[in-house]
Amino acid sequence: MNHRAPLVLAACLFGSACGDAGADNAGPAIPSTATVPNARGTRVETALLAPADAQLKLRLPGEVAGSRDVTLASAAGGYVESVRVRRGETVGSGQTIATINTGIYAAQRDQARAQADLAASEYERVKKMGDLASESQHDNARTQLAMAEASRRVAELNVSRSVIRSPFAGTVVQTDLDVGEVIGPGAPAARLVQLDPIFVTVAVADRDVGVLREGMGVSVNVDAVPGVREGVIRRIDKAADTKTRAFEVEVELPNPAQELLPGMIASVSLSAAVPPGSIILPQDWLVTQMNGIGVYVVEDNVARWRPVEVGTLVHDQIVIRGGLETGETIVITGHRGLNDGDPLIISRQGKCCANGKATF
Repeated sequence: MNHRAPLVLAACLFGSACGDAGADNAGPAIPSTATVPNARGTRVETALLAPADAQLKLRLPGEVAGSRDVTLASAAGGYVESVRVRRGETVGSGQTIATINTGIYAAQRDQARAQADLAASEYERVKKMGDLASESQHDNARTQLAMAEASRRVAELNVSRSVIRSPFAGTVVQTDLDVGEVIGPGAPAARLVQLDPIFVTVAVADRDVGVLREGMGVSVNVDAVPGVREGVIRRIDKAADTKTRAFEVEVELPNPAQELLPGMIASVSLSAAVPPGSIILPQDWLVTQMNGIGVYVVEDNVARWRPVEVGTLVHDQIVIRGGLETGETIVITGHRGLNDGDPLIISRQGKCCANGKATF
């Protein structure tokens, strides 16, 4: 047995010269700590930003409604003297629907006119008297004339309101009057609906309403009536319904044959594209901090906080209006625990985006 080998190894370990004999018995070389890479940093995945296209496609249920729909009533109420229309009848603008207490109001109007004429004559007589009439006589004549004229205007207004007229051309879909009955003030007399054009109302979620614009074209299907009809968005509510949190959108479409009727169920299809060349990111990639919403941009393998200006929401993606440029790289996983200036270990780098996801 060789008893010198342990001694030679011990000498080598303590820095002594080993010569050729030590070289024959040395084990594998131990690497210097200076060659071990620095592994400090957060492991993340990143994506290179490129222009993207996104299109919102929606198919929503809706309800057909008249473009104008009013319930006509008597302002003062009274005796129903005549009903001039029938249910289902088409009427023109200004056409008489019914008369209520018109005879009485007409008599009161005639009386008020006579009193106004008398007051006017008295006023003219006092004026011709000049200084022979006292100042109080002049004042009294003027006052009596003003009061008579006011009474005449009230009487004429009552006559006008005793006749229920259609405010627009439409179809009478309901009547609630019979000749000879007495109704109270504000009692419904008839319901009038304008059927051309027709409206379809739909409820749109807050995540989708941002890309809709008034005047945008849509397609409408109604199960009860075959065929596809083209319409336009006429109105978008500026506030959501407090119960459903949805925004009401009104679609207008022509209905010359009056085939679409209020109460029918419709299906509205629409699509909207964001401006070409926009940067569109999944919402999950954004980070909310005290100073705003932003992302972490990769600069020399270091995370740099960058606030961004967000725009329209398209489903689970959001359009970036400012703060980022194409060609920049952002952190897409591991970004929640980052701080500005943190070193990064990039495990995967993809490209943004396809259908709201990074491609690797």
